[in-house]
Amino acid sequence: MNQKNDFGQPSVLIVDDNPKNLQILGVLLKNEGLGVEFALDGKSALSWLGKNNFDLILLDVMMPVMDGFSVCSLIKKNPVTREIPIIFITATADSESIIKGFETGAVDYITKPFIKSELLIRVKTQIEIKKVRDEIVRNLKEIEYKNMLITGSIRYAKAIQTAVMKASHSGLTLFPEHFCLFLPRDIVSGDFYWFHKIDNKMLIGVFDCTGHGIPGAFMSILGVTLLNETVIREKITDPHLILDRLREKIIEALGQKGIFPEVGDGMDGSLISYDMHFKRLVYSGAYNSTYLIRNNEIIEFKGDKMPLSSHPIMAGFSSHEIETKPDDIIYLFTDGYIDQFGGKPVRKFRRSQLKELLMRNHKEPLKTQKRLLLDAYLNWQGREDQVDDITIVGLRL
Repeated sequence: MNQKNDFGQPSVLIVDDNPKNLQILGVLLKNEGLGVEFALDGKSALSWLGKNNFDLILLDVMMPVMDGFSVCSLIKKNPVTREIPIIFITATADSESIIKGFETGAVDYITKPFIKSELLIRVKTQIEIKKVRDEIVRNLKEIEYKNMLITGSIRYAKAIQTAVMKASHSGLTLFPEHFCLFLPRDIVSGDFYWFHKIDNKMLIGVFDCTGHGIPGAFMSILGVTLLNETVIREKITDPHLILDRLREKIIEALGQKGIFPEVGDGMDGSLISYDMHFKRLVYSGAYNSTYLIRNNEIIEFKGDKMPLSSHPIMAGFSSHEIETKPDDIIYLFTDGYIDQFGGKPVRKFRRSQLKELLMRNHKEPLKTQKRLLLDAYLNWQGREDQVDDITIVGLRL
C-alpha cells in the first residue's frame, strides 16, 4: 500500500454519514494541499483502509449500523491499520463519549461546530507526528536489517575463529585429563588458546589480545597465524624464545614504533612446553601467570611484566623449568575470570578467590572442575555484565 497519494500528498480519510459535512471538510483540507477520500459509513471506511494507506482518519461518532467507536476499535485491532492516527470529529460532546473516544484509540477529539483554524492545526500536527514516527520506524527497520547482516557476518567469523582454535585440539588427547573453559564477552573473542605437538613436546598457550569483539578477534587470528609461523616454519620450540619472536612479529605486523598510543596494542599470554618423555615442563609468560597444584599446594609462576607488543621494557622473556610429578595439574588463564564484577557488595572476583576455588576442587575430575568453575562464575556474576573474555585451560600431567 502506498503511504501517499499519486501526487505525494499526505492523505486523509473522512468518515461521516452527512454528505454536507464531507464536502465542508473535504474542501477545507484540499485547500491545504492534502489528499482526501470519503466514506459515508463504517463499512465503506474499512473497505477504503483495505485498499489504501492513510496518514490520518477523521471519524464521526454517530453513524448508522456501525458507530465511530466500533470502527475505531476495528481499525486499532488490525496490525496493518492500527498505527494510523484517528481524530473523532463529532457533535457528541459529553464527557463519557470523549473518554470512550480516547479509550478506543483516538489521538484527538474535536466537537462540532469546530473552528477551522483549530481543526487544521490539529490535523497538521497529527500528520506531522505520523510522518516523524514513520521515519523512525523506517530507520529502525533499516538498522535492524543492517544489524542482522553484521551479526550474521560476526557469527560466521565466530565459526572461523572456533575452527582455527579447535584445529589443534587433537594433541590434548596425550594428557590424561584436560578442559578448556572459553567464554567470549561478545560473539567473537579477543582471547584464544593454542596447542601444537612437535616431536615429543606439547606446546600449550593461552593469550589475551587487546580489545574485545571484532578488534580482539582479528588480533587473535593474527596471534594464531604468527605462532604457527614461529613454531612450524621457523622451528622455534622454547617458550621464552617463541614469545620473543612472537613479540617481534606483532610489532612488525602492527607497524609499531614505540610511541603512544600504539604501545598498548598487542597481547598478553602464558605458554608452556611439556616434554612427554622426560616429564619436564617449561613456562614463559607475558604478564599472565600459570598455576601448578601439587600435594595440596598451589604454586604460582609469574610472567614477565611485559606484553607481546612494543613496550618501554624490551628484555627477553624469562624461562621457568619445572620437573613435574604424576598428577600435577597446570592451569593457564587470562584475567577475564578474576576481573569479573559480582557478589555483594559488587567487586572483582580477584586472584585469591580463584586460587581458593581451584584448591577446593582440584581433586575432582577436570571435566567436573570446568563445570564448577562455570557455576562459580555465573553465581558470582549474577546480573552484572561480563566485562572481559574468559579462558581457563586445565591439564593433568
